[in-house]
Order: sequence, then structure tokens, then C-alpha cells
Amino acid sequence: MSTRKIDPRLLALLAAVETTNPPVPAPGRGLRLLAARTPAHRGTRRVAPAAPPASAARVFLEASRSATLDFPNTATAVSKVVDGLWTATVPLDEVRTLASHRAVRRVTLARRLRPLLDKALPRVHVPQFRTANALTGTRVIVGVIDSGIDAKHAAFAGRILRVWDQTRQGAGVPEGPYGVEFTGADLTRSRDTDGHGTHVAGIAAGDHPDYGGVAPGASIVVVRTTMDDTDIADGIRYVFRIAGQQGVPAVVNLSLGGHDDGHDGSDPLCKVIDEASGPGRIVCCAAGNEGDDNIHGLTKVTRHTEAGMRFHVPVGSVTETSLTGWYGSKSRLEVAVRTPDGKLTPFQAIVDGTGSPTNRYELAGTHIIVTTPGADPANGDYNFRVTLRSITRGAHVRQGIWQLRLRLVAGPAPTVHVWTLDDAEFPEVTFTGSSRSDTMKVGSPGSASRAITVGCFTSKTTWTDRAGHERELGYAAGRITSFSSEGPLRNRARKPDVTAPGAIIASAFSRFLSPDAEDIVSDDIVMMSGTSMASPFVAGLVALLLERTPTLTPEQVKNTLKIASRIPGRKAGAFDVKWGYGLVDANRL
Repeated sequence: MSTRKIDPRLLALLAAVETTNPPVPAPGRGLRLLAARTPAHRGTRRVAPAAPPASAARVFLEASRSATLDFPNTATAVSKVVDGLWTATVPLDEVRTLASHRAVRRVTLARRLRPLLDKALPRVHVPQFRTANALTGTRVIVGVIDSGIDAKHAAFAGRILRVWDQTRQGAGVPEGPYGVEFTGADLTRSRDTDGHGTHVAGIAAGDHPDYGGVAPGASIVVVRTTMDDTDIADGIRYVFRIAGQQGVPAVVNLSLGGHDDGHDGSDPLCKVIDEASGPGRIVCCAAGNEGDDNIHGLTKVTRHTEAGMRFHVPVGSVTETSLTGWYGSKSRLEVAVRTPDGKLTPFQAIVDGTGSPTNRYELAGTHIIVTTPGADPANGDYNFRVTLRSITRGAHVRQGIWQLRLRLVAGPAPTVHVWTLDDAEFPEVTFTGSSRSDTMKVGSPGSASRAITVGCFTSKTTWTDRAGHERELGYAAGRITSFSSEGPLRNRARKPDVTAPGAIIASAFSRFLSPDAEDIVSDDIVMMSGTSMASPFVAGLVALLLERTPTLTPEQVKNTLKIASRIPGRKAGAFDVKWGYGLVDANRL
């Protein structure tokens, strides 16, 4: 029974540890801080925060809303996030015992996220809106959960209230017993060595004479996160608690995301966002930067036939790659993998109840780990997982065209959705052939129902670096940016919500980065692109709206932004899977 309560990634991790005891992989690949892949960006470097020890894992624990979780006889430390949902650090040898606890409904392994305005503000009439309404974001908190902030940057002078640095060793805060909280003169002890968070904060709330943010009067609360979604969930609650103590509204920006989820808003982080949001508590999320990448595939599996989904692994790029697949609960599939040289693993059926749903096969110099558990209790659908890892430790996965093979053994013919995940800096493993689908690339947390999910618009394509050289971005000005991730969600819900300028945006430059990159405009300003930049643009607009009406709900904010948005050449209210409801225009707020 306890196996049914453990998610496929954690089952695969436990099977690996219990059989061969290899080094424990990072707890959840596939979630990224969102920054675009262009010459004009900083902040796409991998963040390497402190990870849990190899003997433990960060997890979400789900139970009934009225349950109280306490495990006095184990080494498990739990923190309640919202009713029915906890984050915890669990020793791996206690996971199965924990899952067997009658109050626990689900144990989900943390996923690791990655980091996904000179012309931008006038393009959507922000200065006019601020002037006409005398708004700057005063008495509103902008929460930035990201890679940190350069607290010495002049754009934030006197307005950073707190920094919770989750990557430092310390006693933590009420939301989680880890990390260190800094205030006052100690704020500068937390560093943004990636630069992504500083840039994001500058767009939302920076105060600069030439490249100011949208809400330059807002107060700022920063969480330098480990990038585990468990810790991001704790960070959301932290920002909203500080805002409550200050008696002011808050908007939280999440310029991060990934695809190791059901793409329907049912994962734990999305649940936290939906539960924690409310009047004066708003969350903005980046849609993602995978619009140009074939990371999503789909196929329909009918009786008496085998469906094949081809995916390409490039040479010398990834040391581990996974596929995560989802289909409806009325059908039951068997899963196999075919190697580039034609070898095939046995077809593996769903293991629902007793027995291990994870099996390891060795073909073509590759460990192929297949996990086929029972239905996911969050949405009732089946979620299988395939992981490829070279038998030679640290070597690259064998390159070539691999195939996921599927056959139907019971129920109606299902449509199967699969997403590729890998450990490259940007997505390298992609679908080829007829199964690839240029849709459903908005993952978690952008798939949260109450989150405002933002796509990217190209407001500018050229800039001059501080050496006087003209630089150019390879996207069309005045159009949706091709890398901006498309919706809808797997349950057909509409995402993204709106679009905002995100390519290319000038904002605050962290002093901890190299000063010689071509995208630097001046000593304190750098250019970046991505939905990471579009999301804080909208977060800043939300801060202005909250200054005017502090009790706005997520639904009211969404409706206001929807009314203020247009898709070029389309009527008001039109929706598109790339644009959402269109480019937001502050003149219509």
C-alpha cells in the first residue's frame, strides 16, 4: 500500500539506492530558472546551492486538510505550508515507513528548478499609467524568489526588508528550519552570484534614472532559494507572512519553472500557490522558454498496435535524461524502450499495490530505469517515467534516435503526453517525427490556476554595450518571442494569461558577476531576455494595482489584466496559446 503513495521519481531513487547504492542524483531534474538562450543574457548558469545529504531527500507530504503530521520517532523534520501540505527532509531509509503512515496520502520528491527597461516601459505605457494615477508601488511588497540579490545595488537602496538565504547553513525561519535570514546591515552578506535574481528584482521594483523598474517605490523581500520546489513553497509563505506583519499587500515573482509535473496544476507547488494566494496576495510566474524546443510529444495508443515515440539524444551532451508520461486513468498501458541499435527492453505493466514498479535494464551500454506505478492521487491519471544513464559513471548517454514503445492492454485508446527532461544547460533531448507537438510547454509553477502566467514579447532587438559596440538580438521586434512557451495545459485550461516585454530588457547588474560580458550596458546595468524578464514586468504592474486597491484577489487581477491586453490584429478578449490574452497595455488598466 505504501508504494502507491510514493511518486515515480522517488520510487526510482529508492530502487536505485536499495539495489546498487549509487550516488543519489539531484532531487528532481527538469525545473529551471527561466532566462533566454541568446547572446544577450546572463543568469543561465546553473545555480549550485547546498543540496540535501545523500542519505536524505526533500519532499512534499500530502494529507487531509485537518491532519496533523508529527513523527517523533524518526529523523524527519516537517514544516506545514498550507492545510494538507507539508515540506520535509526525510532520511531515504525512512521513506517507506513514512508513506505507510495512515495520515499520509502522498510523498513527492522535490524537483530542482533553474533560472529560467528603457523601451519596454513606454512600449506598454507604464510611465503614463504611473503618472496619471500617482502610483509607484509604495506600501506594497514585491517578493523575489530567485538566485538572490545584490543588496548594495543603488536601484534597491533602503527598500530591501529581508533576505532569506536558503543556501546558507543556519537555523532558518518559521517557514523552514534551514538557511539564514538577513536584515539591516547584514543584507549584503547574502550574494547573488548568478545575477538572475538581481536583474528580475530590478525589472519589478528597481529605481534607476535610465533603466528603472515598474514599481520603483515598492519594498522588497528576497528569498535566495535552493531551487527545490519544496523550498520555493516555503519561500512563498515566508513573503506573505512578512507582508502580513507589515500590514501591506504583496506580489511574489517566480521566474523559474520546469516540466517534471502533470502540466495541469495538480503538483504540490501549484497547490501551494493556489492555496496561499488570496486578497492582497498575488503570484506571478514565467511561462517558460521552451517555445523553440520539441520537448513535448503526444501519441494515441490503440488496441492491437504498438505506438512509438522517437526522441533524439545528441552526442556528448547529457549524462542523464528522463521521459515523464501522463495518460488517463481509464486505460492501462505497458511501456518499453528501444535503443538506437534496435534492442528492446521487456514491456512493463503498471504495478499497483504490492511489488516494485521500478525495473532496471542494461542495454547498449545504458542503464534504462522504467517506473510504472499506480494512478497519481492528485489528478487520478497514470504517470510513468523512463530514465537513461550511461553504465559508465559520468559518461554521456548514448547518442542516437531512441524510441519509447507503448501498447494498450485495457480500457479505451488514450492520448499519451510525454515531456523530455535532461541535465544539459538547455533542453537537448527532443522528440522527432510525428509525435512531437508544439503545445503544452507551460509547466509548474506557471500551470497554477491562480498564478498570473506571463509570456514574452520582443520590445527591442538592438542595444549598445558600454564599449560602444552595437549588439543585436535575433528576434522580430513588436512580436511574440519565439522561445516563449505555448499553452494550453494538459487539462485544456488556458495558459499563459498575458504577455509582457521580456526581450531585451535592461536592468540591475550584480557586482558578483564578470564585468567583461558583451551584454553589459554600464557598470550597474545588464541586458537579459526571457519570460523571466516578462514575469517581473507584470509583477511590478500588479504592485501598482495593489497600491491602488490593496485587497485585489488573483481573479480580480487576472480580469483587470485580461481587459487591458490585446493580441495584435485580434479582437479584445481573444485567446491564443502563445499570447494568452495578449500584450498588456497599462493605459487600459
